[in-house]
Amino acid sequence: MDKKRLIKTSDSDDLKGFEEFIEGQPSDSNFLPKGVGGGSKKNESGFEHFTFLTNDSDRLLKLTNLLNQKLPFSAKFDQSAKLIKEQKDEIEVLKKRLFEVCDEKDSPYKKSLSEIFNSFFEPPKV
Repeated sequence: MDKKRLIKTSDSDDLKGFEEFIEGQPSDSNFLPKGVGGGSKKNESGFEHFTFLTNDSDRLLKLTNLLNQKLPFSAKFDQSAKLIKEQKDEIEVLKKRLFEVCDEKDSPYKKSLSEIFNSFFEPPKV
């Protein structure tokens, strides 16, 4: 207990918290709190990077396999022109339906537009 004798010779109020801290520490000389020395954070981030790279590598391999299987099939049986035509036809049908709905006399769209237009261009009410 040389520590206590050394501390008692010094000013006791200044060292009271320090004495409790020293007594609370384990006697193991290799003790280091987590994250201090020892490189534990560095090792954890290294494992995180390794895990990320492994997962990304697996993802890229799966993507490569998928493309290698599907691209030859796609080149032989190209459907892009047909799909584009179907999408254009669907867009035209939706536009036609949209304009029909908006062109109705009591449609909410027409009412909102008339309110906006009238609020800007109608003379103020007195």
